[in-house]
Amino acid sequence: MTYKDALWDGTDPTYAPGAVKSQKWWYWKPSTKFRKMGYPKTSVRLSGVEGDGLELDRAREARKLTREMLAYFGVDTEKHDIGSWSWLIDRYKTDKHSPFQNVKANTRESYLIYADKLDRAIGKIQIANTNYELLCNLRDGMAEKGRSTAYIKKIFTHLRIVVNYGALIEHNPAIKVASILAHMRIQSPPRKTTAPTREQIRAVVDYADAQGLFAFATGLLFQWVFCLRAVDVRGHWLDCNANAEGIVREVERNRRTRHLPQRHERWQDGLTWDMFDDGLTGFRKTVSKTSRSMPEPLWFDLTHAEELRSRLRILSTRGRVGPVIIGERTNMPYTRDGWTQAFIRCRRASGVPESVKMMDTRAGGISEAGTLGLDPMILRDAAGHQNVTTTDRYVRNREQNIAKVVQMRNAPRSV
Repeated sequence: MTYKDALWDGTDPTYAPGAVKSQKWWYWKPSTKFRKMGYPKTSVRLSGVEGDGLELDRAREARKLTREMLAYFGVDTEKHDIGSWSWLIDRYKTDKHSPFQNVKANTRESYLIYADKLDRAIGKIQIANTNYELLCNLRDGMAEKGRSTAYIKKIFTHLRIVVNYGALIEHNPAIKVASILAHMRIQSPPRKTTAPTREQIRAVVDYADAQGLFAFATGLLFQWVFCLRAVDVRGHWLDCNANAEGIVREVERNRRTRHLPQRHERWQDGLTWDMFDDGLTGFRKTVSKTSRSMPEPLWFDLTHAEELRSRLRILSTRGRVGPVIIGERTNMPYTRDGWTQAFIRCRRASGVPESVKMMDTRAGGISEAGTLGLDPMILRDAAGHQNVTTTDRYVRNREQNIAKVVQMRNAPRSV
């Protein structure tokens, strides 16, 4: 529904949206569209009666009630059509009570990427017009365009996140779509079956050392030895205020962003020297992924990782203050993309297959530990997970385990 500019600026004092007459009285009523969307007010009696000369007062009241109704749905009505997917996505991102505000900053970054993809794909469609057929066409259309199973799964995962927020705010069409999605099966991508081996990580580390990327090589070894996520080693840069404490930088502008306000980012979550004891026998760190559910710092023992201790002694000659892993070329902590690109360059040059991904380094360490026959609970703790089912997704050595079972069952034994 489109309203006249007079709704906001009063240029037409006779404009009375939603006003209807019943006998001699006038009432304001929301349209059927907004009633279906869950607006609680159904009818409000306006001042006076027909023919009393108070037409302009009633029009002003009708405009006020209409603006209140639009404000109830919490969007800039000049930018979004109320009840559209674009409207719900915008409200999901901006509502202070939205679950979006409670996720970690780096997770929000990922959510925004997929929320924007959804907005471009279905933003103009009314949620009330979204049915099972439309959702199937969305899924099949992506497949026809060559989108991977993983991509389609992520799109529908974020669609569920947005529509579940719509259900929380009691938006009736969103509740209907949430019910449809709950009964739809979206194919999951096949689980990965391979992970980097010790020899492959060694090859990348050695090449990085040869190229003068000593800090990067050390960081990659930390990931491998302690099964850490890259973010818990190199850290990451997240949006912040210009006056935030810590290591803050201005984000470089380009042609696309030069008209926007200057952004700033703060470095956090990586290894810092204050986490290590004086003798470099270990470090104490809160794992970023589970910092809310498991806020207590964990102790990581270095006494059996002599190579890492030697590398730390070399890095400490710069001073034991601030981040441990600093890029040799930038003299600043790595960005996420910079870390990944360094791995790709070293992997290619060292002859390691393209199928070996930096993000799978952690899975490689967990898988290697799994071949040692360790208790699943021990693997869970080593991976910093809350439950074993999460750890199980990282174990890639199933063929070796099958072979081990066959070998053990067929070993000679006395009867």
